[in-house]
Amino acid sequence: MNSSEGRGSDGTMDLDKKDRLIIKALQQDARQSLSALGKRIGLSQPAVSERVKKLEEAGVICGYSARIDLRAIGLRLQAVVRVRTTHEHIQRYVALFESMPEVLDVVRVTGDDCFVARCAFAEPEDLERVVDTLATHGSITTALVLSHPVSKSTTLA
Repeated sequence: MNSSEGRGSDGTMDLDKKDRLIIKALQQDARQSLSALGKRIGLSQPAVSERVKKLEEAGVICGYSARIDLRAIGLRLQAVVRVRTTHEHIQRYVALFESMPEVLDVVRVTGDDCFVARCAFAEPEDLERVVDTLATHGSITTALVLSHPVSKSTTLA
């Protein structure tokens, strides 16, 4: 059994150098062929295909997606919205975030706030509507995003 097939003592998949190179290469370009990926990291296409399949089955690779330029689709404003609420409203907020197309991603955090959400809008009025909706079960604080100088998917060293 090679290390890409093994499990660590905590149940996580043990990743070797080739697995990490595959993941990094797919994060840079998930549309590349398995043959091109194999050449890039020094494995045959069947070997790369087998490793990618195992990474997918283990849940290490949990999907493929397109990166969208929000400005190109008319969403020129972004805001970070911090939400403070009580425990009884946590699941309500999760459902609310999921139902709102303006919400790009949300993290649940410790400290004074419960959630931090990143949202995108075409017009300031859209932000006002989101603020009013989110303020129904708690208090919120917003900050407009000036720029987004670093954007990473989960990466491996």
